[in-house]
Amino acid sequence: MTARSSILNRVLTALENREVVAHPGYFKGWRPSTHPGSPTEQFREMFEAAGGEVVSFKTQVEASAWVRDFLADFDGLSVGELAHHRLHEGARPEEWIGGIDPSEVEAGVSLAFGAVAETGSLIMTPQDGRRAQLLPPVHVVFVDQAKIYETLSEGLKALRNELHPEKNESGGLPSAVGLHSGPSKSADIGQVLVKGVHGPGRVVTVIVGSD
Repeated sequence: MTARSSILNRVLTALENREVVAHPGYFKGWRPSTHPGSPTEQFREMFEAAGGEVVSFKTQVEASAWVRDFLADFDGLSVGELAHHRLHEGARPEEWIGGIDPSEVEAGVSLAFGAVAETGSLIMTPQDGRRAQLLPPVHVVFVDQAKIYETLSEGLKALRNELHPEKNESGGLPSAVGLHSGPSKSADIGQVLVKGVHGPGRVVTVIVGSD
């Protein structure tokens, strides 16, 4: 008997003797949230547990001022198209920060469409520029509190409705929707956790409109 035949025989024997597992049933929709707090509180808890940072402000002016101060010590900045006016809300023209190529900067600023509470994820769309979201080692993200959804299903439904307000059933989601749950992490090599391997090693969510 060849080595190949021996291996295949062992596989067949194992398959014949394996325990039959019943089908778990078909997906029937998202479970209701059991978190005792609000979606914002749940998002913060989940996002920080994944290594992300969260700050909250009542107004966009307060949030923008904090972000500008936070970014003052970084060498170079990339600003997403949708985040540009958010970053400069309340600032004088001479205080505006000009963005440069995302591959050459230390920090990027983006505007998330929304967030998912149950997974602690930011919903990122390509409209704001994916390079500013993925290339800089530090990523600062604005998100409106009103757009923090309990479940992923609710968040994606809201995104589709915003893109297709006419309720066109043929309308779909953007070609690339990113769910960013804290900083990039990998433990592929030796099961040693390393941050910032495939994206930003530090992600700061700035919630606007908090109570």
